[in-house]
Amino acid sequence: RVLICISRATMSGRGRGGKRGPRGGGGGGKRSRGNERDSSWVTSNDKQNDAFEEYYKTQDIVPEGEWDAFLACLRKPLPVTFRINGSGRFADHLRDKLQSDFFSHFGDGTLMVDGEPVQPPRPLPWYPNNYAWHMDFSRGQLRKMPLLEAIHKFMVKANDAGSISRQEAVSMVPPLFLDVRPHHRVLDMCAAPGSKTFQLLEALHAGPEPASGYVVANDADFNRCSLLTHQTKRVCSPCLMVTNHSAEYFPAVRGPGGDPIRFDRIL
Repeated sequence: RVLICISRATMSGRGRGGKRGPRGGGGGGKRSRGNERDSSWVTSNDKQNDAFEEYYKTQDIVPEGEWDAFLACLRKPLPVTFRINGSGRFADHLRDKLQSDFFSHFGDGTLMVDGEPVQPPRPLPWYPNNYAWHMDFSRGQLRKMPLLEAIHKFMVKANDAGSISRQEAVSMVPPLFLDVRPHHRVLDMCAAPGSKTFQLLEALHAGPEPASGYVVANDADFNRCSLLTHQTKRVCSPCLMVTNHSAEYFPAVRGPGGDPIRFDRIL
């Protein structure tokens, strides 16, 4: 049996075969110039779209009386989320260092900037070992509070070094469900920019013995394959193959004997 996890970012406009709309966030495919022009209605200060509201009201997915709260939630900026890469003693040490050197200074969460409370960073409760964290503060607060600025600088350096990955929380979920083991053969159909592929490789190398499986990471856009390679090379894994095919026409991968390889996990 093969376990397949389909990751769809509906709001980002991804279509069939890993093709993408105007917004980023993981997935593979080509970016349409027409779609880029269509996104001109949204700016940082005016997130209004009558056609969007009409469509989702017609779907009747929001309970009566909660529509305004629903739109307010959509317009709220996404929090900063990141994931500590790897596992074992190194990842534990980095997590503990973040907590002792930075997060512990928030105390009970009563720090104030311009009269507004700053929420302390908190781990995502569903991610194993407190390796994923959530931070919700504005750019203005970042500039005015030395502690937040120090956290930001540390994250930039750690991300460049490959110790952490900036990644939306929703993007971290599918690899967890796949439950990849070191012997699994894994296909990531729409892999760029590579955050989820990074997670799959981590799971592949999480066992005490060297991994016998591998990850085939595919994307339909050649330029995004370069981004995918740059992102995943931080794992330093010999168990990765990057391919450039349309997901709709992905070719059969054959083993040494010529027989098609059957994947254990497909994202």
